[in-house]
Amino acid sequence: MKNRMKMNGKSIFLLLGLLFFLVANVWAQPHSVIGSVHDNFGEPIIGANITVKDTYNGAVTDVNGNFHISNVTEGATLVFSFIGFVAQEIVYTGQQQLDVVLVEDVEKLNEVVVIGYGSVKKDDLTGSVAVVKPDLGGRGMAPNPQDVLAGKIPGVQVVTSGGSPSGGATIRIRGGSSLSANNDPLIVVDGIPLNGGPGGVGNMLSSINPSDIESFTVLKDASATAIYGSRASNGVIMITTRKGTGNDLQISYDGNVSISERKKGIDVLSGDEFRSFITETFAGLSNEAEVVGKLGTYNTDWQDEIFRTGINTEHNLSFMGKVREAVPYRASLGYTNINGILKTSNMERFTGSFALNPKLLDDHLTINLNGRGMYISNRFANQGAIGAAVSMDPTQPVYDENSPYGGYWSWVGNDGKVLNVATKNPLSLLEMRYDTSDGYQLLGNAQFDYQLHFLPSVNLNLNLGMDYSNTSGENLTPHTAPAEANSGGYKNNWDNERRNSLLDFYAQYKTKMNFLESDLNVMGGYSWQHFWWENTNLAVRTSPDLVDVDGNPEIIEDNAPYAEEYYLVSFFGRINWNMYSKYLLTFTLRQDGSSRFNTDNRWGIFPSVAFAWRMNQESFLSDIDVLSNLKLRLGWGVTGQQDVGGVYPAIRVYQNSVGEAANYYRGGQWTGFMKPLSYNADLKWESTTTWNAGIDYGFFNNRVNGTVDVYYRETEDLFNAEVKVAAGSNFSEYVVANVGTLENVGTEFSINVVPVVTDDWNWEAGFNFAYNKNKITALTHNEGSALNRFGNTGGDGGFNLLAHSVGNPHSMYYVYEQIYDENNKPIEGMYVDRNNDGQINEEDLYLYHKFTPDWTIGFNTKVEWKEWDLSIASHGNFGNYNYNAVAANNAELAPARVYANEFLSNRHNSAFDTNFQYKRVLSDYYVQDASFFRIDNITLGYSFDKLMGKNLKGRVYTSVQNPFVFTGYEGLDPEVFGGVDNDFYPRPVTTMLGLSLNF
Repeated sequence: MKNRMKMNGKSIFLLLGLLFFLVANVWAQPHSVIGSVHDNFGEPIIGANITVKDTYNGAVTDVNGNFHISNVTEGATLVFSFIGFVAQEIVYTGQQQLDVVLVEDVEKLNEVVVIGYGSVKKDDLTGSVAVVKPDLGGRGMAPNPQDVLAGKIPGVQVVTSGGSPSGGATIRIRGGSSLSANNDPLIVVDGIPLNGGPGGVGNMLSSINPSDIESFTVLKDASATAIYGSRASNGVIMITTRKGTGNDLQISYDGNVSISERKKGIDVLSGDEFRSFITETFAGLSNEAEVVGKLGTYNTDWQDEIFRTGINTEHNLSFMGKVREAVPYRASLGYTNINGILKTSNMERFTGSFALNPKLLDDHLTINLNGRGMYISNRFANQGAIGAAVSMDPTQPVYDENSPYGGYWSWVGNDGKVLNVATKNPLSLLEMRYDTSDGYQLLGNAQFDYQLHFLPSVNLNLNLGMDYSNTSGENLTPHTAPAEANSGGYKNNWDNERRNSLLDFYAQYKTKMNFLESDLNVMGGYSWQHFWWENTNLAVRTSPDLVDVDGNPEIIEDNAPYAEEYYLVSFFGRINWNMYSKYLLTFTLRQDGSSRFNTDNRWGIFPSVAFAWRMNQESFLSDIDVLSNLKLRLGWGVTGQQDVGGVYPAIRVYQNSVGEAANYYRGGQWTGFMKPLSYNADLKWESTTTWNAGIDYGFFNNRVNGTVDVYYRETEDLFNAEVKVAAGSNFSEYVVANVGTLENVGTEFSINVVPVVTDDWNWEAGFNFAYNKNKITALTHNEGSALNRFGNTGGDGGFNLLAHSVGNPHSMYYVYEQIYDENNKPIEGMYVDRNNDGQINEEDLYLYHKFTPDWTIGFNTKVEWKEWDLSIASHGNFGNYNYNAVAANNAELAPARVYANEFLSNRHNSAFDTNFQYKRVLSDYYVQDASFFRIDNITLGYSFDKLMGKNLKGRVYTSVQNPFVFTGYEGLDPEVFGGVDNDFYPRPVTTMLGLSLNF
């Protein structure tokens, strides 16, 4: 009996085990689940994602918000998500029907945008403001912050100076508002308005590592910019850097290696082609033997000699976390080394930054401590070597072992000396010139925001900032170099020290009122900024034969340390009034005082007002389900300009200098003297009035969103740098004066779409365009002329190429109208007699096109599939023209011009299209359509969550920069700011391989 009972116990145990297994198997049986996803108003959410957590299994809701998902086991976690809503996780317990309500993401809805002296919810903006959060994963080769902005924002044009590693960029917002004054936007970094960059660096934003940037906020219209008053006529770009978040230490690394190569060269004759050309051209002429005898036996591609393949590298390391869960911090280190494709050009940069952001006193006191530093070392290549490579005789060798001029082959005269006017050996211009700079910059601020304990509706904000830099450089060309052999060499040492000090203080009062269900925000403050810099410069001859009586090098120029400074003092205020959460009113007022002007004209007042209407909040639009956002904006404002170039344009200044320039030689040494400079005591503020109307729109839960803006801008009292004054009335023939009026009219449009969102796929795209037309409406000279000529065609001699004229856009080409034959070939020297006086002279010059574009566009897209991502960034200009100075100055085919002063010059192949015997640099033939569309970069990346079994996230990527340019322009590159294509440093094609890691 006992044994039988024991057997029965085992049987029961086995039976229970089998039962448990069957139950578990049933529990784990996969199910099909149907359901719906709605928002908190009961509206279906189209395109919401439903995924089984930690799997690739998922579904997407249809037009009715319904979904169907298979293979879901009980106990699995379902994740419901959609753009603009808080993701929700639900553990599946076996039900067949799931109805889920997603709640709008309050943080997204209340996303804060940094504006001047404060911040505001994105939905409460009343001005034309654009926010860009850079996609660092798709930026490609972008070592400087402004590179990230190209093509991203309508109305914002970013033109790099070319492929130089130390080159800067020109930024224009809505075309610029001035003629002679600075047209650059004001750039504010973490609350510090910058005023230029370190001397000799080339790029004012070099100290800011793009990896440290959280966002760009671009203020475009006067209602948004007027809070910065005197420096806001050309827009404001606010850069906010990253701050510490989270509790645990996070370490991030991003590094890349890239190779840069020249895309194409300038089309000139090869050595064999040049020999044939010279032989045919001089056949039978009296100097045939002399000229043909000058030809060499080589086939030298001088452009190949001066260009190279550049190898570059970039490394960024950041640390982020909290100290004792109380003080968020972030620190970063960066290293960049770029070797330009033009030999000897190099930029090496070290950057470091930190941010501490504690909240104290029960979160009533917020402190933001930001600091960043940079050390940069540059070697600048002589870009004149590019022009020399175009015109240098390709039959000659690069080196000559018997040459006393550094071993480089050179054109020499019968006396054995280098020919002064001859083309210098292009490679010697690079390798025998040592133009370097070293500098550092420190940029930092301490900002304290205190919410009063006894009056919580009031905040006090104090911002103390400093931008300090110190740079030095040397430009050395030995006396043995061909370029300086006859003048005794050249050595120039310089130093530049800059300091920009800032104090801002403002108080802010916020309250809610029953009256009109209002939110009221009132702010008022004071700003003080001091700009100071000091320069020294000493230039001497390097030849040991050129010394003074004491044996010291002969001084060419010696500027003892001299300093300049000016102050800006401001009072400002702003009122934001939100009524019924749909009517928004903003009023700002700023008064600026600048020490650049005399006391009578020192102060300027700059007001603005803006209104916005959230139309989608109205009941008559509430039934339109697809409408997510519709806001109308209207704005008006006045901004100012005081950056005319000189620091003391309105007061008496005397200049002291030592050296050959405007001094005299006495007693064996140069003696300097004081000379007065021109000034205009009546100089006053340039002012710009802007009207702006805009619409912000969004559809399908903002999966389609964008803006439309139209604007009219008028600048009065233009700074005109070349106003002629009566003889003897001043110390110069021309002075700066407030003369003229300029208008800008434009339209901007942007659209961002997320067309595909699934469990595996995500696709987003953005497109924008802007149209701008400017016109000078007044430009008065004392002589009564309404035309102001400037610019240069380049080459030897050169002519004024550009002109300002009333009734036309600024900076138009002023040229002759070319006459063509029946084959559409230009006839040399034949121009239209536009005034019908029977002769061709300067009276027949006419205004023809401009270098500024009518249209700018940008297109960016990114596709993600599982762990892969592909992004493309691009931009373009239309309606802009370049003057092809390379072709114009290398076109003359007359024997006396090909061989002159004992040396030969190569020719651009386009010269054989025109068959011009002499230069015709003012022919409109050389003003060419430079419209283009450029693919800026294409980036392919792969992301991973774990590496070698550890919790190490990362991404590997490859990118190609500047792969395609679509244009009909005949020159090297259509994107040349200023419109004169001469000695342009070509933009390379850069291929990059990178790695990002997050610990």
